[in-house]
Amino acid sequence: MKTLQQLTRANDSLVAPELLYVECASALVAGVRRNRWTGIDADAAYGLLMRLPVKSVSDRRHLDRAWELSRRYDNHPVYDMLYAATAEAAGMVLITADETLLERLGNLGWVRRPGV
Repeated sequence: MKTLQQLTRANDSLVAPELLYVECASALVAGVRRNRWTGIDADAAYGLLMRLPVKSVSDRRHLDRAWELSRRYDNHPVYDMLYAATAEAAGMVLITADETLLERLGNLGWVRRPGV
């Protein structure tokens, strides 16, 4: 959340595949089911998610490239590579806390940890 706040304050453009919304919504529901947060908290977070200043891109638009990246980088999950393919196509930096993804793509220069 801190990284997102920094990016929006800096007026940086934010682009993500539509998958972002499904993954985040699913994580919110899973958190309620596992008693990590309340339903009220999840509802508030979902509302925030839907108001994020993110330009969403059709998942299918970069799916071929995500497939290529997945096959090239140790069959890493395609859904993660969809974020990478979207960032690459937009000429933007991919910010991720996923250590495995960072290990695989960190050498590309445009894949970074939050706060870097």
